[in-house]
Amino acid sequence: MRSRMPSKASRRNFPMIGSHRCLDFVNTELIEQGRRVDLLQHFADFVDWLEQAHVLGTAQAKQILRRWGETSKGAGALAEARAFRRLLREMAEGIVHGRRPSTVALDKINDLLRYRTVGVALVRTRQGFERQVSFQPREPRHLLVPVAESASDLLCHGDLALIVKCKNPRCILYFYDATKNHARRWCSMTVCGNRMKVAAHYRRRRRAAEHKATGRGAGHT
Repeated sequence: MRSRMPSKASRRNFPMIGSHRCLDFVNTELIEQGRRVDLLQHFADFVDWLEQAHVLGTAQAKQILRRWGETSKGAGALAEARAFRRLLREMAEGIVHGRRPSTVALDKINDLLRYRTVGVALVRTRQGFERQVSFQPREPRHLLVPVAESASDLLCHGDLALIVKCKNPRCILYFYDATKNHARRWCSMTVCGNRMKVAAHYRRRRRAAEHKATGRGAGHT
């Protein structure tokens, strides 16, 4: 059964705050108004994310949607993407808590890396010539390869101690803290940062008011 794809007007912007593509992919599941929301409801959402993550160009994304957008292959790729995202979330959560990535996660990354599909072309430039490498998926599941490559790069070359979960306990977003002093605490200062600051300010005012009221009460006989 084919699922109805969202119109272009209904598609949303994804939070690209992870500083690594694989963490941005994990963050396609988030908390909105207190409930968990999956931003990958359709194969078109997955393709849209790949475009916003600069994996696909606009023309290439449109071509992929025409080819696989409402097919069983597209639906299968979406299901595999969600399952891989779950493994990456478990991996990020484990790393944050000092655990090594599971063999299951590593096996899945390696499985996807076998499907690297790139095209290389020699093009003329103003300075002379250069080789251009392009991503050319032959099957829908190949769309996950750049995410697997990002996870491989993070594990091989990143500092795993800098993988952080947003300090808002109600947020489930992860990021790689690439700031100079490694003092980043929030997925976004304009979202969770401000919310937590407002909440802390409210708690301070409430404690001050309670302390003042207690002080007045202690002064009466």
